[in-house]
Amino acid sequence: MNDRHSPLPLAPEDTREPDLAAVRVDRATTELKHGRAVRLCDDDGSASAGALVVAAVEALTASRLGWFCALGVPMQLLLGGERRHALDAASLAAGPMRIDLPSGATLDDVLRLAAVTPPGASRTELPQRLRSGARPASADAPAMLSALQLAKRARLAPALLMVVEQPATAPQVAAAQLLGVSLADLQQTQGAVIPKLLRISDAHVPLAAREDCELALFREENGGAEHLAIIVGQPDLSQPVPVRLHSSCLTGDLLGSLRCDCGDQLRRAVERLAVDGGVLLYLEQEGRSIGLANKLRAYRLQDAGLDTLDADHHLGFAADERDYGAAVAMLRELGISRIRLLTNNPKKIDALAAGGIEVVERLSLHAPVNPHNARYIETKQQRAGHLRDD
Repeated sequence: MNDRHSPLPLAPEDTREPDLAAVRVDRATTELKHGRAVRLCDDDGSASAGALVVAAVEALTASRLGWFCALGVPMQLLLGGERRHALDAASLAAGPMRIDLPSGATLDDVLRLAAVTPPGASRTELPQRLRSGARPASADAPAMLSALQLAKRARLAPALLMVVEQPATAPQVAAAQLLGVSLADLQQTQGAVIPKLLRISDAHVPLAAREDCELALFREENGGAEHLAIIVGQPDLSQPVPVRLHSSCLTGDLLGSLRCDCGDQLRRAVERLAVDGGVLLYLEQEGRSIGLANKLRAYRLQDAGLDTLDADHHLGFAADERDYGAAVAMLRELGISRIRLLTNNPKKIDALAAGGIEVVERLSLHAPVNPHNARYIETKQQRAGHLRDD
């Protein structure tokens, strides 16, 4: 299962500092992205009954599924709670859910249950034998919720193949040399609201809207996400600074996609900031933080009739997975505490206020509506609470 990977034991309890916990969690996300299983184990990292062995369905192969089958214990599929609606399990309580996989379940079965079928694969209805067996995570919710958060942190679909480790499986699990990460590590790193940022580099970059602009790149100390501060002109820091928070959108910002209003909002924000100076924070949160791969999956679902929020729910994500802790940290680093925020999203105002940034005024920022993005914009306003023109 894991012959390319050397064992990386957990650090002793007396060295469990926040930075070391973040290192172990980052290693675990890398393992999942490469298709390798990880162990969610006790705080001391020891092998014990009840530990979870999980692998990302998105990176699953037939041979890796075969390894799980060879363990000889029941396999389960762990899914984000929102996925229950797509599986006709809406009667289950909100929260993560697990499905007992039937004997003989194939790789195609697992991929279809998780809504991560490869391009061109059949999208036929799931048979009842696969839908049955769905139940809430219940007593194991903390561990399973942490496992799903780990997948989301890796920008993977919230779907994990899972077995509960038992004494009989210990030899195979030990031979696979799986990386272990503790629940304490996961909870410690997930609890950080404002991430630690390092200002890595900056430079003068003239823009078409205004030539005296500076770009400063910030990197999260844990996790490696990179965010960009675009300082347009010479904003007066003694007054509320015009600010725009813009989550990355490769399709809209770079390619000019007509499916959303992101590219138009980005360009209009820069033009407005160019008048009197201001700051645009470009945040690494593609697709409302579900990642580009899942964003494209959601587009396919929208083409089949779902709106943008239901498409994300179909994949197991919440309506909006973003957070704005990095934006708070960047504004603090730039010496900005009072702002005039260009936004239609009241959640951004609330998030900044919670981080100690005073939003003295909201400035609306609307873009043209076209036949391709009309439903998207309507959904944001009617279901996600985005504000219309003042």
